[in-house]
Amino acid sequence: MKKLLLILIIPILATSCHFSNKYQNRESDKQDAEKIASELFKYIRQSDFENASLLFDQKFYDVTPKEDLFKIFQSTEKKLGKLKTTELGDWNTMVSEGSIDQGIYNLIYKSEFEKDYAELKISMMSNGKGEIKIVGYNVKSKAFLE
Repeated sequence: MKKLLLILIIPILATSCHFSNKYQNRESDKQDAEKIASELFKYIRQSDFENASLLFDQKFYDVTPKEDLFKIFQSTEKKLGKLKTTELGDWNTMVSEGSIDQGIYNLIYKSEFEKDYAELKISMMSNGKGEIKIVGYNVKSKAFLE
């Protein structure tokens, strides 16, 4: 009887286990996030804020309405000018693969605009569908203080 019970319990335990691998600061994860950032920068350079807004997740819009994002883009362009160059300064990633697919990506760019410099911080998350979306966007520049 004990053997029969053991034979029944082992498959149940084996199928109920969830396995995930966690990776921190993998180069490939950084490159995946950089693709989204590059696309965002392309749209910002073209003042195509509508297409840029499609890169943002609903979690972003839960705290910042789309109209406010457009105002951020417009006021940045007005105060700093057009985006000229970006250089990745710092970054970190944490990606989980397996039974739970999720990723967190943080990129900080040193950016040159026509009129001044800024630090752009972009936070992203991936969902179980393999999409990486922007959940945080911050522009830091002394030009905003003038």
